[in-house]
Amino acid sequence: MLRRSKVGGAVTVDKRTVVTGVLCAVAALGASAAMTKVVPAAEGRSEAPAGAAAPAKPSPSQSSRSQAAKQPQLTTSAVPRPGSPAAFTGALFEGGVQGDHFCTATVVHSPGKNMIVTAGHCLLAGKHGDAGAVFAPAYANGGAPYGAWSIEEVFEDTRWSEGSDDDYDLAFARLAPDASGRNIEDVTGAATLDTTGRSGEEITVTGYPADRKVPRTCTASAIRETPTEQRFDCADFPGGTSGSAWLAKDGKIIGILTGGDTDDVSTSTILGEYAATLYAKATAGR
Repeated sequence: MLRRSKVGGAVTVDKRTVVTGVLCAVAALGASAAMTKVVPAAEGRSEAPAGAAAPAKPSPSQSSRSQAAKQPQLTTSAVPRPGSPAAFTGALFEGGVQGDHFCTATVVHSPGKNMIVTAGHCLLAGKHGDAGAVFAPAYANGGAPYGAWSIEEVFEDTRWSEGSDDDYDLAFARLAPDASGRNIEDVTGAATLDTTGRSGEEITVTGYPADRKVPRTCTASAIRETPTEQRFDCADFPGGTSGSAWLAKDGKIIGILTGGDTDDVSTSTILGEYAATLYAKATAGR
């Protein structure tokens, strides 16, 4: 199955000679009120910026095609509270926050407190060094109140990384500690992953359109389309919103935005057994 991904920016071609873009978006500055069961940040650990950061190239997708972004929307400049979706949602950047953001990602609760989740086509599987991408939680208007965090390693299902099967378009990335030795979940908090195959319920989704410096948030119903795919209908989720987490009313992640035929229709894989297996692999080494 081929699915149009929502990435934006420069086009690259990797070893699988598949075209993909660079640019998505995250940071849910308006979504915190809709969430309840999130993992709070550690007491007294907020706001300090993270350590050195570095870029990573996006992974291939046969369906990767950027979409035109629309007019920017206004947002508050206040730093979101640690433990809220606005704090643990952010943008992936190529190089540093001075450059372009290309996808959205979310801090997901893990034993090591150092994991984010995004779409598989946003990052390349494997270890990343000083030239890797960086994650800026709560990014807005050029500011990164919780710093920029380097990616150490990306985990993907081989049916995606080697076969480009859209049904497995999912990635977990382990982040390096910041300069003070803290893990990201202790700073921003995190959302819990649900891999029971949930769909057909209200969700709130926040993503970073590629041409904006603020996130876009919408609440709608997730609709199961097939045994492996679900969708939600919200206007204005263009290129740059790939990787956005679908947060249910209980605050759990039940989907990750992977594409959509238009800016107003977005899709996700059903997070079932394959997602649970991939999460276990990513967190095995903590």
